[in-house]
Amino acid sequence: MRAWRVFLNVFVLSSVAGALNTTSTPFRAMALGASVTFGVGSTTGNSYRKNLQDLMTASNMTIEYVGTKNNGDFANNAVEATNGFVISQIAAAAQTAVPKLLPNLVLIDAGTNNCNSGGTVPDAGANMTNMINHVFAQSPGSTVILTTILVNSVAKQDACRVDENKQIATLAVSMQAAGKKLVLVDMRGPDGPLVTDLADGRHPNDAGYVKMANVWFGGVQEVVAKGLLSPPANAPSSAANSTSSNNGTMASSATKDDSAKVAASSPVMMMSLASSVMPTSVLILGIDIAFIRGYVPFFALLVFLVL
Repeated sequence: MRAWRVFLNVFVLSSVAGALNTTSTPFRAMALGASVTFGVGSTTGNSYRKNLQDLMTASNMTIEYVGTKNNGDFANNAVEATNGFVISQIAAAAQTAVPKLLPNLVLIDAGTNNCNSGGTVPDAGANMTNMINHVFAQSPGSTVILTTILVNSVAKQDACRVDENKQIATLAVSMQAAGKKLVLVDMRGPDGPLVTDLADGRHPNDAGYVKMANVWFGGVQEVVAKGLLSPPANAPSSAANSTSSNNGTMASSATKDDSAKVAASSPVMMMSLASSVMPTSVLILGIDIAFIRGYVPFFALLVFLVL
C-alpha cells in the first residue's frame, strides 16, 4: 500500500503541475507590429502566430487572434501589422484597433524599422511607453507581452537595435514596478532567432519564426503563472474582427465552458464516492486527468484529506 501511495503522490503532483500551466480563460490576442509580425520571410505568411497558436492549443488554451488585417494560410490569421511601420505608426494603428477589438492580450514587437538607417533612436522607449499605456487605457484589464527586437545582419542596424532593446528593458522594469500587467520576453536570448535564422538578413525564415513562437509562448506561460490574464471585456462572439472566420475558436471556447460547468458540479458526487463506494487509492488513481484540469482545487483537497 505504501508503494501505491508514493506512486499516487507522484501522479498527483505531475498532473496538478500540468494543470496549473494552463487557463480556461480565452485569449483574445492582438499581434501588434510591422513586417515580422505580418509574416514577411515565412513561406506561409504565418509569422510566429500559427506556431504560437499550436503551442497554446496543445496546452489546452483557447486563442482567437484579432486585428484589422489578415495574413497566413490558417483560418485564425487576423493581425494588426503593416510592413515598414515604425513605433509611432504602430501606436497610431493600435489606437484605432484596440478599442474596437478589445484584446485581453497584446503581443508587441515594434522598433525594428526605426533602426533601418542605423544610428540611435533616443525616444524609442518613451514612444513605446506611450503606446503601451494607451493599450491599457483603451482595453481595460488587458495584458501586454513586450519583446525585445531581433538581430540584424547589418552591423549598424543591429547596434541601433541593441540600444533600443536597452530602452525596452528599462521601460519594462518601470512598468512592472508600477503594477502594470506586462511581461517582457527576449528575442535576442539563447532561444531566439540567430542571424542564420533570417531569410533576408532582417526577417526570420520559417525556422526563425518557430523560435519566435517558443519565446512568445514562454511569455504566455508567465502570464498564466502570474495570474495576469483577465477575461475579454466583451463576449468573443460580439467582437468586431476583420474576418468572420475564427478557426473554430468560438465553438472551442463554448466547449471548454461546458466542460468547466460539468466539472464544477462533480465534487459532491466524487466526495460521495470517496466516502462510500470504493477504496480511496483506487478512486484517486481512477480520476481522469481531464477532471483534474477542470477542478484542481477539489482534487488537491481530496488528496490532502486522504493521503
